[in-house]
Amino acid sequence: MSALKTLGFCGFLLLAGTPVMAADSGQGLSSYPASFFADLRPNTANDMVSRLPGFTLDQGQSARGFAGTAGNVLINGARPTAKTDDVNSILSRIPAASVERIDVIRGGAPGIDMQGQSVVANIVLKADAGSQTILTARNTYIEDGEWVPSGGIEYHGQSGDLRYEASFGRTANNWDDSPGYGRRILTPYVAGAPGTPQIDVAKSYGIMQLGWNAHAGLIAPLFGGEWNNNLTLQTNDVSYGIAYSGYGGSRFDTTIRKRNGEFGSHWQKTMGDFNLETLVLQRLGKEADSNTSAQTSGSAIFRNDSSTGESISRATLRYAATPDLNLQVGGEGAYNYLDGRSSFLSNGAAVKIPNANVSVNEKRAEGFGQATWKFAPQWSLEAGVRFEYSRIGETGDTMKTRDFFYVKPRALLSWAPDEDTQLRLRVEKKLGQLNFNNFVASSGLSSFGVAAGNADLRPDQRWQIEASAERHFWGKGALVLTYLHEDITDLQDYIPVGGGLDAPGNVPHAVSERFTIGGQLPLDHFGLHNGLLKPTIYWENSNLADPVTGMIRRISGQRDRRLFVEIDQDLEEWNSTWAFGMGASMSNSNWRISQIGLIAIHNPYDYFSWTWHPKPDLSLKFEVDNIVPYRFGNEQINYAGPRNLNTLASIQDVAIRTRPRIFLELRKTF
Repeated sequence: MSALKTLGFCGFLLLAGTPVMAADSGQGLSSYPASFFADLRPNTANDMVSRLPGFTLDQGQSARGFAGTAGNVLINGARPTAKTDDVNSILSRIPAASVERIDVIRGGAPGIDMQGQSVVANIVLKADAGSQTILTARNTYIEDGEWVPSGGIEYHGQSGDLRYEASFGRTANNWDDSPGYGRRILTPYVAGAPGTPQIDVAKSYGIMQLGWNAHAGLIAPLFGGEWNNNLTLQTNDVSYGIAYSGYGGSRFDTTIRKRNGEFGSHWQKTMGDFNLETLVLQRLGKEADSNTSAQTSGSAIFRNDSSTGESISRATLRYAATPDLNLQVGGEGAYNYLDGRSSFLSNGAAVKIPNANVSVNEKRAEGFGQATWKFAPQWSLEAGVRFEYSRIGETGDTMKTRDFFYVKPRALLSWAPDEDTQLRLRVEKKLGQLNFNNFVASSGLSSFGVAAGNADLRPDQRWQIEASAERHFWGKGALVLTYLHEDITDLQDYIPVGGGLDAPGNVPHAVSERFTIGGQLPLDHFGLHNGLLKPTIYWENSNLADPVTGMIRRISGQRDRRLFVEIDQDLEEWNSTWAFGMGASMSNSNWRISQIGLIAIHNPYDYFSWTWHPKPDLSLKFEVDNIVPYRFGNEQINYAGPRNLNTLASIQDVAIRTRPRIFLELRKTF
C-alpha cells in the first residue's frame, strides 16, 4: 500500500493528534523527527520550523472570521484557535523538547485539513512531555545609550490526560527599523518652477513597541474527544514621530495604545470514518490613537478611539469515503463590530471631517464543502467551494445597511513525478475583507494629512492562478519556484471623496503578478560544514488606472521586490549556531488625491546572530541588527490640490541614516 493510502486511513488520527506513519516527500508528506534538528539545538518549535527545507512560514491574514485567515501551521493536526495570538508567538511558546516531529504536507492529502494553504507544517507533540518552567530575560540596545529590557516566565505541565500551560511577560518588539538621524530637503514650486530648497536636520524616533502579555492554555479529554482552550491578554503601546530643526522647526508625533483579549475553545473527536471539529472564539479590543503636529504655520491634533469585538462559531465534519478520498463540509457564523470616534483640531478650531463618528457591525455566515482525492499514485486533487453571505450595518455619520453574497471556488492539483519533486497548480477565487477602520476618518499629519472614512467600501475579489515547482536534494536542500497571477475586481486603494479629501475606496479593476524563489542550499558541498544558504526572493508588479488621473500605475503600498539571503551554520564543537542575513534595496509608493509618497530602503539591510548552548537547558543569544546602517528615504510629491487639476506645490525629500540595534537573550529551562 502506498504511503498516502496509509495516510488516508490514518489521516483523522493525525487530526486528532495521534502520530501517523511517515511518508516519502514525493507522496505529499515529509516527516522530520526531532533528531533532524539536533545540530541546531533548538529552544522552541519556532526554531525548528525555520529549518524545514523549502518551507516558508505564513502567519495568515488579519481579517474578521476564522475561515480564510489561517496560517500554514497546524499543531497536532489542528489550527490553533487563536487570532490575537500570532503563529510566531504560539510556536515560540512550544518547547523544542515537547516536539516529537514535524510533518510537512504539500499539495493536499486525504485526511489533512490544509486550511486553504498549498503547503502546511504539522507540529506533532510528544504524548508525555513532562513539566518545564522556562525563564527568559532579554535586553535591546536601540540608540543614544538606551536599553529596553523585557522577558517572561512560562510553565508547561501535564497530569495524566491533562496538559496545561501559562506564561506572563513584558514584551518589547521591533516596531520600525527606520528611526535615526538625517536631513530633509523641502523644495517649493511656483508656477511649475522649483524655488530655493530648505534644508533641515531630521530626527526620526520610535523603534520599539512595548507591552505585557499573559496566556493560559488547557487541553483535556471531553466526550471522547480532545478539548483545547486558550486565553490571551495583551497590551501594546508605541510612540513614534519625526522632528525637523531649521527654518523654524517642526515636529510630528503619534501614539498608539492597544488593549486586546481573546478566548478560544476547540473540540475534536474521531468516530470511525468521521471526524467532527467545533470551535468558538471571542475577541475584544480597545485602541486609542493620537496624532499631533507642531509647525511655524500652526498646530493640529487628530484623535481616534475605537472599540472592537468579534464572536465566531464554526463546525466541520470530515468523512473518509475511501483511503484515497476524503470529504469535508461545515459552516461558520460570525458577528463583528467597531465603534469609532475621531476628532480633528487645526490651530485650536474643530474641523468637520466625513465619517468621523461611525459604528459598524457585520453578521456573516459561511457554508463550505471540499473533497481531497488521490486519483493516481502521483496525482492528487483538492477541490471545494465556499458560500459567504454578510450584512453590514452602519450608524452615526452614515446610516446604511448593505448585503453581500459571494461564491468562492478553489482547486489545487498536485503531481509528484518522483520522490523529490512536486508540481502544483492552484486556481481560486479569494474575497478580501473590509477593514472597519477604513470606515472611520484617519490621519497622517507628517505625510498625507487627514483622510475621510468611507462607508461605501466593498470587499475586493481576486481570481488567483498560482503555479509552484518544488525540488528537494542533498538531504536538507530544497528549491521552490512560484508564480502568482491575480485578476482583481473592486481593489481597495485611495479614491477622491470630495472636499479635497481622499479615502480608502474601490478601484474597478487591477492586475498583479508575483514571482518567488525560496528554499535552502546546504553548503557542505562548498566547504562550509553544516552551513545553509536560505534565499527569500520575490518580484512583484501590478497595474491599474489611477482614480485621480486615469494613468496606469502600481497598486498603492505594494512592495516592488524583496531580495534577502541568510547564511547560518551549526558549530558542533562550540555548541553554537551563527547566522548572517542581508537584504537589498526596495521601494513602494502611495498615490493620494494630492500627493505621491515614495518610501525606499537604500543599501543592504543586514544582521548577525550567535546562539550558544553551554548546557542543554541554558542558551544565550547575541544579535546585532542593521550592522551597516542603511538609508531610509521618504519622498513626498505634493500638489496644490487634486493631482489631475493642480500643479506641483513642493517636493519633500527626507533621508534618514538608521541606527544599529543590539539584542541579548538568556533562556533557562528547569
